[in-house]
Amino acid sequence: MPGAGVLPVDWLDADLLGQAIRAAARQGASALLDYGHPQGYLPLREQLAARLGTLDIPATADALLTTAGVTQALDIVAQYLLQRGDVVLVDEPSWFLLFGRFATLGVRVIGVPRLPDGPDLAVLEQLLVAHRPRLFVTSSVLQSPTGASISLRCAHRLLKLAAEHQLLIVEDDVYSDLDPGSGGGPAVRLAALDGLQQVIYLGGFSKTLAANLRVGFVAASAERIRDLTDLKMLLALTTAELNERVVYQVLSDGHYRRHLHRLRDRLDQARGDTMRMLERLEMPLFVEPKAGMYLYADTGCDASLLASRMLEQGFLMAPGSLFMPDQRPSAWMRFNVATSGDPAMIECLARTLVQLRDAGRGDRGPDGGHPVAC
Repeated sequence: MPGAGVLPVDWLDADLLGQAIRAAARQGASALLDYGHPQGYLPLREQLAARLGTLDIPATADALLTTAGVTQALDIVAQYLLQRGDVVLVDEPSWFLLFGRFATLGVRVIGVPRLPDGPDLAVLEQLLVAHRPRLFVTSSVLQSPTGASISLRCAHRLLKLAAEHQLLIVEDDVYSDLDPGSGGGPAVRLAALDGLQQVIYLGGFSKTLAANLRVGFVAASAERIRDLTDLKMLLALTTAELNERVVYQVLSDGHYRRHLHRLRDRLDQARGDTMRMLERLEMPLFVEPKAGMYLYADTGCDASLLASRMLEQGFLMAPGSLFMPDQRPSAWMRFNVATSGDPAMIECLARTLVQLRDAGRGDRGPDGGHPVAC
């Protein structure tokens, strides 16, 4: 499944998780039978605060709220901040589940084009003036689907625009642990530069531990966290403390750090292999990320049609239209480097690309660009 949004199960550490589950279960009946703390298991919040400190994000345990994954974190924040008819900005392309979740709230979603170094600030400024949006949901590090990370220059300018236009930013950093940083320091994060004033920060562990271990968190000002905790209780009561104790055990153990090193090394190898494969197939990249699990490539044809043809052969792809707020046609395709090495898939992809590109040669636009459809 080159279009998958998670790592293969055999890349994850079941033994590490199993040890943590057994350790958490031995801690007493309250972890198994009772409600947890509304704001989340305190030792985990303290551990998260320490980890965020290494990213220069000034969070304390009182400024953290645990959630059932990043998806619930986003839901709680959205219901706290947005009303029917509001405008919310998102990266374009962006995580496709955003669009449906905002639609259920009656919120209008508008995309901000993503550039290799971050959001297109010229377009963003125009949208701020024209629509006065309440919220901008973005990812600074290893953004999905592009794999791109924000530059320091872009981040500073983005925060300045947010302050000028009273825009709140939700920073989704679910891929945080896949990025080792560069030059001895962490990658640029808006929450670190802003100090959690205009920025609400989201994180989780579904990409590195297990997709069904639903533990995420929100970091924000202490006042916002109090309000979000009240809303969390109204929507879902407390989160599962057993899961939170398991994650605490994992983070407290040095084995998690070694697990991340192995994951990053394996992703580095797979990323290089996938980049060479895409180059052979003449599929230029949006950026060449130094970390993470995604590459975003220009197929040279209608990626949705390509995905449909590949699915007929048993291969699940992720066409660019999936990541557009309006689902408009796109030539781009997201590849999960961990699941893109199957020789049968590569052979099928090469053969299908030739067929679609040949079929589309006579259907190019007046600018000589890629055909609208193959």
